Amino acid sequence: MNRVLKVQLLDFFISNPGHHVAMMQPVIARLKQQGHYQCRVISLCSFRGFPSPSDRFPLADDFISIPDRQIRPSPTAGKQGGRASHRLRGVAREVSWQLMLQRPLRHTLQTRPDLVVLPNDAAFPYDHIMKMLHGRDIPFLLMQEGIRFPLPTDKEHDAYGRGGAAAIAAWGENSAAYFRQVGVPAERIYVTGNPRFDFVRQTEWQTMAAQLTSQLPLGQTNLLFLSNPIDDQGFCTTAEKMALVHCFITEITPLFENPEFRLLIKLHGRESLADFTGVCAPFPFAAQILILQNEPLYPLFKLADAAIVLASTVGLEALLFGLPLGVLEIPGTGFVFDYVSSDVAQGLTWTQPMAAQIHSLLTPQPERVIATEKYVYCNLASVGNATQQVVSLIKQLV
Repeated sequence: MNRVLKVQLLDFFISNPGHHVAMMQPVIARLKQQGHYQCRVISLCSFRGFPSPSDRFPLADDFISIPDRQIRPSPTAGKQGGRASHRLRGVAREVSWQLMLQRPLRHTLQTRPDLVVLPNDAAFPYDHIMKMLHGRDIPFLLMQEGIRFPLPTDKEHDAYGRGGAAAIAAWGENSAAYFRQVGVPAERIYVTGNPRFDFVRQTEWQTMAAQLTSQLPLGQTNLLFLSNPIDDQGFCTTAEKMALVHCFITEITPLFENPEFRLLIKLHGRESLADFTGVCAPFPFAAQILILQNEPLYPLFKLADAAIVLASTVGLEALLFGLPLGVLEIPGTGFVFDYVSSDVAQGLTWTQPMAAQIHSLLTPQPERVIATEKYVYCNLASVGNATQQVVSLIKQLV
């Protein structure tokens, strides 16, 4: 008698067309190759103002965009501040949940999945989705989406991981320690790594880097400034962030005396090209500043001599590529995450000449190589095999 295998239904939620696709897509592809799984992708990208990346999931059995049309990003993003603004944002979120998200999500979950995979269980609207899953007794796996560090005005960070997931797929031992610290039972934490870094390790980036070289007016020395929306994170207002960028460029003016020096500013998807152009254009050496919006990130790591971050996972990615890393001090906050305290990055402080600090960053420091290798290992486990680790965990859960 032939054994009949039950087809398992899995729902994968995404809201970031970059990071979430890169970590979910390989898992779905591997599941479809290895077993009897029906995979649905529920995209919240349009709710966040991004196009839904349906073309990135050719092997998914269904792709559901909620809402079914793209919503314009909030014009107040990055400009929140004060208790009144925080309360207003809470009201706006509740209204948008009631009017745009609750009913279609409830309808989708009527076809009950065996397991839901979430990248977040604390930030809106994932906090509401998590409660909806608990109300229907539907288990979920939390796939860690990024490094964890405290945000000044957002309590969501403190709640991340504490939403009652059946299991958490953590990036590395450092992340596992974080989840244990916030009260997640140790038996629910699995160190799997992140599948998106399998792609990074397995891809040959030099060819793409060569193509970019032919398209960009690079110099002999290229400093990569990796911006991110620290205004949305609550560290400052948008105006303060742009003032910080202006001050940084002003402070490193002596470096532009070398005609072969270039500052490459890579924007986050939620940042404004017009804002950065307005800051950079008045400088007499503006031609040596390249503002990059749509260029792929990883080939840039191959072209840069060093990278600078503010408060982002991208610093870990730069270290994975072996780049010297600098962390720019955020006024009133300091150095975000543990890059500097772990001695794998140079802290760029405003109390010392910035140009001299950048010169030091661009000077090879062999003593940091061993520390960086250990750091990457503790933060990114199973690089090259994380996809299979997550797939094995999903099979165990269902």
